[in-house]
Amino acid sequence: MKRKIFIVLVAAIFIAGTISCTKKEKPENRETTDWAKKVALYEDETPEQLYEKAKKEGTVVIYSISSRMKKVKDSFEKQYPGLTLEVYNLSTNEVLEKISREYDSGVRTADVIHIKDQDGSLYLDYVQKGKFHTYKPADIIKHIDPKYCQKTMPFYMELNEWFYNDEAYPDGPPISSWWDLTKPEWKGRILVTNPLDNHSHMCIYVGLVLDAEALAQDYKRVFGEEITLHGTENAGYELLKRLMENDPVYISSSSEMVEAVGTRGQKNPPIAYASSSKMRERKEKGYALQVVSQITPHTGLSGLNTLYIVNEAPHPAGAKLLIRWLMGEADGKGAGFKPFNTIGGWPLRDDVEGVDPVPLSEINIQDIDKTEIYYKLRDVSDYWLSIQQK
Repeated sequence: MKRKIFIVLVAAIFIAGTISCTKKEKPENRETTDWAKKVALYEDETPEQLYEKAKKEGTVVIYSISSRMKKVKDSFEKQYPGLTLEVYNLSTNEVLEKISREYDSGVRTADVIHIKDQDGSLYLDYVQKGKFHTYKPADIIKHIDPKYCQKTMPFYMELNEWFYNDEAYPDGPPISSWWDLTKPEWKGRILVTNPLDNHSHMCIYVGLVLDAEALAQDYKRVFGEEITLHGTENAGYELLKRLMENDPVYISSSSEMVEAVGTRGQKNPPIAYASSSKMRERKEKGYALQVVSQITPHTGLSGLNTLYIVNEAPHPAGAKLLIRWLMGEADGKGAGFKPFNTIGGWPLRDDVEGVDPVPLSEINIQDIDKTEIYYKLRDVSDYWLSIQQK
């Protein structure tokens, strides 16, 4: 019962919305609040102008879903002497819970929010209601494909991908389809995050349900016959049912997952659905790690990292300056973006070269309007809870 209440609360936070922008257009939510007008939040100002204002503020506070933000603290404070960057490293659910509780109570602590946008809901529930602002400097946003800025200020891209041990499987990935994970040989050897505890992962499962037709076609390709449903509504729900019947192992940490998968010397290692950024641990820790970049019908939803300024932020000039720094400044060479340009992370600027050997364009990412996720979220959450309890 407690988990069901949790689902309802999380689902209530995430409401889908849409907004469009182009490289020539300014954001549609400009000056949506009196505070934004008062502090000239959407005026284009140079870093020098912002720095002069920020020095009077002294501090900038960011709630971030990445531990790498602590590296930004060092470079930001070095670049702008006299300013202090306070970093709160939190999970997606923790960020939204904390900022929602504070904002509704009249507390203004955070200036900038760094979070993933999995369903487009942050625009409707936060930006449109005047709680968040999407500050988009013209000299930076002109380098980003408009499709990524439809609902937010895009930061960089990550994915969740299937990881396998390439020492145990030297000839290539042991799976090529989501349906392969329902085969008997993977029973008890599938590592995933419980989607009831992680909104981003639940959104990925919702995406699978919404892509039921493609999954049905893929089933026929894998097994050579039409899919037979066992009391489920469509092939998406059927996939979730069969995954659950294969006894997935829940691990909340992607680091723990890739360690379990990539540790060398294993004869029968598991496979894990983890953050693409963990691919860097192949080099850092010597793991025998590789990702399944081409899996049918797709690898799942994109994990778009996004940036917002909180309405009535205590340090608006510092917030704008920090976002510019995180984006690499006007020329894309600023040190603020470097911690995020790693294996398993992809820059969205056309003037910044990524370091991952596989271009984002070559990865089979689900192409879906993320606002559809919201309307199906509760149904899929309830379904997953029901099959998990059996």
